[in-house]
Amino acid sequence: MPVVVHLSDIHFGAHRQGLVDALVADITAIGPDLVVISGDLTQRARRAQFDQARGFIDQLPATVLTVVGNHDLPLVNVPRRLLAGARDYERTITGDLDPVVAIEGLVAVGLDTMPSWRWKAGHVSSRQVARVRDVLGNAPPGAWRLVVTHHPVLPARLSGFSGRDRLVGACAEAGVAILLSGHTHTPTAHVVDLDAPGVHRRALALVAGTAISSRTRGSANAYEVVRLDGPMLEGGRITVEVRESNPPGWSTVRTSPFGWTADGIATGRVPD
Repeated sequence: MPVVVHLSDIHFGAHRQGLVDALVADITAIGPDLVVISGDLTQRARRAQFDQARGFIDQLPATVLTVVGNHDLPLVNVPRRLLAGARDYERTITGDLDPVVAIEGLVAVGLDTMPSWRWKAGHVSSRQVARVRDVLGNAPPGAWRLVVTHHPVLPARLSGFSGRDRLVGACAEAGVAILLSGHTHTPTAHVVDLDAPGVHRRALALVAGTAISSRTRGSANAYEVVRLDGPMLEGGRITVEVRESNPPGWSTVRTSPFGWTADGIATGRVPD
């Protein structure tokens, strides 16, 4: 049963230092197979902030997949943004901006949705769309298929996103089960429709809150734990836990069950 911890918008440089050690301890106690950080590792893309993010990642007890967020590119230094882009992210975090992680029972594709020539709204290229189609469309039978972006792909109202329709179509064709993202700082879970010519299925779109940032936008500091029970076949189950900071530790405040059917995600547990 793969277990995925989903963090986002940790914003080193605008973080609550007192939450960091407790978060690492909580994740370690859960023992995930994969930790996803869906962008905005830093507040202002400064080298010291990336170094802090790197130190945090090095403490995590599992494989880690990260993607770039809009705060991970320089904001006010326009020449540096356009000429260097995500260079400090690549130097400190990873040089792979569209990473693929394959572990037993799961394949995840991360996409960099923040090119330097856009300021806040997301974008995906034809090359990235083809990567989703090729990698996840050829994932092993029964492996859960995940796409990770900083900007929410769906529901569309949550973010501006150029190339949304072609990415949604590729996700439909590839049989994607779960979309993981951040950006809004508010944890949400939606069952969404993925459509392509001749294909219709439902997927689960999960947005993580901000686990350690002071920029909570009225929500508590939170992150998600996604438990995948059984293969991605009829009767497979997904449980999503939202864990909030409850000093001196963290506690689960909401648990949502979902099932996998021939049509994709269904709310509630699928009968045995």
